Amino acid sequence: MNLWVLLAAVLAGLLAAVPPWWFARRRPGYSHLRHTISELGETGAPDARRVAWLAFAPLGLAVWVFAALLGSRLPEDAGTGLVLLSLLGVSYVGAAVFPCDVGAPFWGTWRNQLHNLGGAAGYFGAGAGLIELGRAFEDLASLSDLATVTATLGKAVLAGIFVLSFESPVRGLVQRVMEAMVFGWMLLVGGWLVLAS
Repeated sequence: MNLWVLLAAVLAGLLAAVPPWWFARRRPGYSHLRHTISELGETGAPDARRVAWLAFAPLGLAVWVFAALLGSRLPEDAGTGLVLLSLLGVSYVGAAVFPCDVGAPFWGTWRNQLHNLGGAAGYFGAGAGLIELGRAFEDLASLSDLATVTATLGKAVLAGIFVLSFESPVRGLVQRVMEAMVFGWMLLVGGWLVLAS
């Protein structure tokens, strides 16, 4: 079962990295430093439907699968952290259903507002979920060594939300660092469980 956790983490990591890179190459003027990932699937974008259903929705499902498989390896008191983490999956599926307006503004159409609400819930859930899972890991012999790094990454993701709430020429970079922390953590935990078994 531990191998399945790692495989789900690898799948999620690949879906988080490869489609944004691929679709960005097809989008003239797109910058990974300046533009958010959501802008690849913004309303009216040439590949919007492909980004929604070949990138965002599958990634959301992969996050849910990872959380469910990890949950099968953890005690019940880790449930809160896993539910919070799974909100990241909700945000990706939400991004597929409710694409952002052009430029991913903070305000805009009702669809853009739902998109932003989902994104905020996803990143908040990921950050808070990692903090909660860090607490749960403290009591597990197999994962106690990851407790501090897990909680620290959670706090860093929450700090990233604050930075994302302001217009910035590095908004895309901040988002990608947050994503790298979460998906890197998933790979770390999956690998750790495989090595510990």
